[in-house]
Amino acid sequence: MWTIFWYTILLTCVATLFLRIAGRKSISQMSVPQLVILLTIGAVIGSEVSGKGMPKRILALGTFIAFLVVTEWVTLRWDCAETILKGKALPVIQEGKLIVPNLRKLRISVDDLEKRLRMAGISRIEDVKTGTIESNRELGYELTSGQGGGNLAAPLSIPGYT
Repeated sequence: MWTIFWYTILLTCVATLFLRIAGRKSISQMSVPQLVILLTIGAVIGSEVSGKGMPKRILALGTFIAFLVVTEWVTLRWDCAETILKGKALPVIQEGKLIVPNLRKLRISVDDLEKRLRMAGISRIEDVKTGTIESNRELGYELTSGQGGGNLAAPLSIPGYT
């Protein structure tokens, strides 16, 4: 029993170290390859709780992280690889008008898009010059110049910092 306990602690520490090396972010910001590798790492850790083959499991975890690092390097280097592995942003609003076919491709309803706009503090679709759904499924937008967009800028203020 203590062997399983210590193996689990060791494997969790090694997995945490590997994930720190990989530089993970929140799940909503992960690309498909990153999410698949994260789930695979979870499966490897779960299968190791029985305490069999620790060195092989650590090698497998290291291999997954190496694959992830190589995949990210390739996507940074070649745009076509980024398109294939991570996807591209898809425009859903152009000059204040919805691009409904793109919403259908993304399987996003108009109501869902409007909710995302409201959460971003935008009350009308017409106020958006361009709106895209990024590869991580987040909304990116540029407001019309009369709505705070264009060349207007506001200073960044962080509470607690002067």
